[in-house]
Amino acid sequence: MPSEPKQSIPTKCDHCHRQMSEVVVCDYCHALSPSGLMTDYFTLLGLPRHYDLDEDDLRQKFFALNRHAHPDQHGGESPEVQQLSLALSAAINDAYRTLKDPASRGAYLLELLGGQSSAGDKSVPENLLNTVMMMQEELVDAKSAGDAAAVARIRETMTNQHDGLLRRVATLFSQIEDASACQAIRSDLLSEIRKQLNAISYVKKLLSQAG
Repeated sequence: MPSEPKQSIPTKCDHCHRQMSEVVVCDYCHALSPSGLMTDYFTLLGLPRHYDLDEDDLRQKFFALNRHAHPDQHGGESPEVQQLSLALSAAINDAYRTLKDPASRGAYLLELLGGQSSAGDKSVPENLLNTVMMMQEELVDAKSAGDAAAVARIRETMTNQHDGLLRRVATLFSQIEDASACQAIRSDLLSEIRKQLNAISYVKKLLSQAG
């Protein structure tokens, strides 16, 4: 489970000793900082720790940081800087892959907020498994019969369910922000988010089978 560091890490550049506004690269001398390896993915990319992210902002932050940290930009520097560049570039790529997908972003944020991982809590919403099993049987029958129209209908149904689950996750995260002072409500919301994310995993598997 990811630890829950502070959203921002005030730090000074190791080279020019000026205050940095980001944790990856100095605003003034453009030196790389190891602080980027000691924080969460949201802070690493300079984003607020919220489920609802501006996708364009996420993409722009990623490309900007990747340009600064990419190993090709530091080939002539010391071995230590080159190693730091490799580590930061890998972390930035991992952060982008995690945060650009709504489900993986939700799972990551959930654990940052103290929720369970999928390994720690495998519960799903009531009747979800029955629904998935029924749709899976229908999908097998449709494929066996070569019924492309039926397969398309099943895919559309499961896509709608997937999108509905994501909307539910977004709503629950917004409720957590509103209920930050009430630990009991917060705990219930975290558990419910875990259920919804587990459900999304089942639906995604079925969608992959539908092609």
